[in-house]
Amino acid sequence: MHFFIDRNVPVALARMLGHYDRQHSIIYLDDRFGKTTPDSEWLSAIADWDPIPVVVSGDGRILKNPAELQVLRGLPLTFFHFAEGWAQMPWKERAWKAIRVWPEVVSAASPRRPSIFRVPVSTVKVEFIRLTRDL
Repeated sequence: MHFFIDRNVPVALARMLGHYDRQHSIIYLDDRFGKTTPDSEWLSAIADWDPIPVVVSGDGRILKNPAELQVLRGLPLTFFHFAEGWAQMPWKERAWKAIRVWPEVVSAASPRRPSIFRVPVSTVKVEFIRLTRDL
């Protein structure tokens, strides 16, 4: 499985997950797209990849912006959102918590069905939010 991590997750965390999880590929947004690429553009582009990656994001605005929601609703993407609080965590705590929850992310992403998940700060379980088509 391929995981596509947006720039609202620190590149160091993406690289760390790539070293930790050797069974799946971890692709960081800035490795494939320019720094000014709009979310709706890269979301649409990766939905055409084969295989389609699972999105891991630290940007909750994607799920609140009506235009981006409309784009996401029409795409066959599974989307994991690191909830509020992850960005404010000290690096050492964020690193071990991400490693701890990663097997849950991988498990929830398979079998693939376009869905939205939330990765809360306070638990090692991911939360199913809704199917992408129901946004």
